[in-house]
Amino acid sequence: MDDAVEIPFSSGGLDACKLESNVLSRRRTSPHVSRDPTVRLSPEEEQTRLSAALADKATGNTHFTSTPPDYETAISYYRSALESCPAYLTEHTTILHANIAASFIKLSRWKEAEEAATESLKVSGEDDDVLREREAIKRQKEEKERKEKEGNSIEAGEGAGIQDTSDGRIEEVGDDEEESIEWGKNWKARLRRAKAREMQNTWQSLSGSLEDYKILSSRSLKFQSIPSIDRKTVEQALVRIPPILEEKKQKEVAEMMGKLKGLGDTILKPFGLSTSNFQMVKDEKSGGYSLNFQQNSGKK
Repeated sequence: MDDAVEIPFSSGGLDACKLESNVLSRRRTSPHVSRDPTVRLSPEEEQTRLSAALADKATGNTHFTSTPPDYETAISYYRSALESCPAYLTEHTTILHANIAASFIKLSRWKEAEEAATESLKVSGEDDDVLREREAIKRQKEEKERKEKEGNSIEAGEGAGIQDTSDGRIEEVGDDEEESIEWGKNWKARLRRAKAREMQNTWQSLSGSLEDYKILSSRSLKFQSIPSIDRKTVEQALVRIPPILEEKKQKEVAEMMGKLKGLGDTILKPFGLSTSNFQMVKDEKSGGYSLNFQQNSGKK
């Protein structure tokens, strides 16, 4: 998995010590930048803010790649850069969130890494809700085109003298745009989130990790363009995770049922009953279950 910082920037001649001494001062004296991407700054203010953000990012990169690396300080500078950077400059904020995720991964702080990677995907328009919405639009588009083709076939057979002047197109996201939304340039954030979710090693997190890996591999042409080491990571995960996920699912379900059984026994005890008095019986025809009561279950 590639955890390297994405785009190194020059510090513009300022040494790291000067940047470190200035970052806290800038936090104290600079007014808060709105996180609303619709709020625009003047060109002068935008450039000032962006320059400050890039300087902080450069220092964060230095701490990330130093020997020994200082990931905590790198995170601090990336966050400072986010405070300075106008929210509508998403090409920069996307990378900053992804770099924070990479730093948390290096620290084995998996939940925070997942959250940072998710924020990066949201900023770049590649979060799960957007993907589901685009997939729904795609299905609607395909269904509409199918119905139009069927309608045109009927019209051609029944009214040969009538000319259909419509071109059958609908104004939706174009194929190129749809591809960029589903993939874009932010595959690293999804790969980092997949790893962070996998390392949390719960039924829910493993399910999310597998979903991310599937999305990464779903576009064959784009998938082949990412570095081979990352393709291998995805391919191995798609084989490795499913059996682990199933085992984790069975274990967590068993634990949950055990807790419910204990709670049920506590509630039923005053009535001289226990959960052993109740038996779930599967109906092989319908696949459903019925609950049978046994008065003297477990007694001889």
